[in-house]
Amino acid sequence: MNDISFKSRINFVDRKVFDKFQKGIYVDFRPNNDFSALDMLMTKPSPKIKHPRMDVIKAKEFYTDTVRTCTAGGVINTKTGDAVGFHIYDSLDNLEKTDDILENIFGKIENPDRALIIGSKNLKFSYFSIPIFKKIFEGISERIKNITIFREHTFPFSESDIHYSAKNDTWTIRSMYRPLTDIKEIDIQSNEDLNKCFKEIKLANGDEISFGK
Repeated sequence: MNDISFKSRINFVDRKVFDKFQKGIYVDFRPNNDFSALDMLMTKPSPKIKHPRMDVIKAKEFYTDTVRTCTAGGVINTKTGDAVGFHIYDSLDNLEKTDDILENIFGKIENPDRALIIGSKNLKFSYFSIPIFKKIFEGISERIKNITIFREHTFPFSESDIHYSAKNDTWTIRSMYRPLTDIKEIDIQSNEDLNKCFKEIKLANGDEISFGK
């Protein structure tokens, strides 16, 4: 561990705290023909016009929310502070274009050395969720050694919101789950909850997890 010069902090917080981290550039996972609220207020776009998605962005600070069956995260160059965030929607189109998505990610950043990937869920009608996570993970693994993953939300009612700041190389995450027999959402605030929420957790060398800070 003494040879590790860089590490990312990963802090799990509750919903109230995460609301304060909805800043930076929003990583938008919606299909191409969805318009933002600002678009709808400022213009009257033709239904035939397709706006480009913002599901892969380069920014020093970014966030995204409602990661359920999607695959989200980011790749980081800890030496330069450059970062690229992504939030890939669970769809056949994205599964077929995974190679293009990976090229988009790595085309926006030089020599990334760390990454975090979170998401996916095994639901009856989410046919593409697990395969997309797998392909994104494999594609990033070919270029980056140090990857932290939170793979496959365990419960049908579960989701994650993520924020990254290059200023202090910190991921702030709000993950929740709700058992079928309960109406209360449980925000991850302990290792026990974390292990209940995801099927697989793997930390990159040097990365560290904390709760509520």
